[in-house]
Amino acid sequence: MWGREMRAGLIFVTAALLLGSGFRTWRRTHQERFQSIVEALERSEQEAPVPAESDSAATATPAPARIDPNRADSASLTRLPGIGPALAARIVAERERNGRFDSPEALRRVRGIGPKTLERIRPFLEVAPILPR
Repeated sequence: MWGREMRAGLIFVTAALLLGSGFRTWRRTHQERFQSIVEALERSEQEAPVPAESDSAATATPAPARIDPNRADSASLTRLPGIGPALAARIVAERERNGRFDSPEALRRVRGIGPKTLERIRPFLEVAPILPR
């Protein structure tokens, strides 16, 4: 008479109604306790000191040093955001195989460095110019 789906649906609806009414009853019995917790949290928020701007400047993390991809080893390159050990090894291998990178855009010749990765690491790169001999 009743199919498997009908029985499962009926069980689901019944369970949802029972859980809902149980939660409603539980909430009514604990309303005062939760209201006091909310009030205590609001009071502590209002009493908390607001840090001064000089405090936030002192706790800010220092900017990482700029890295020259023509001189850096694999370990140094992994400090760049989004560059893991495998990609760092490919950068070093590309540099050894085809020579130095003349600009940050030249890193695009490394498999795994696309436009998004380049834009992410560009602020941390410093390509030193070639010095005449």
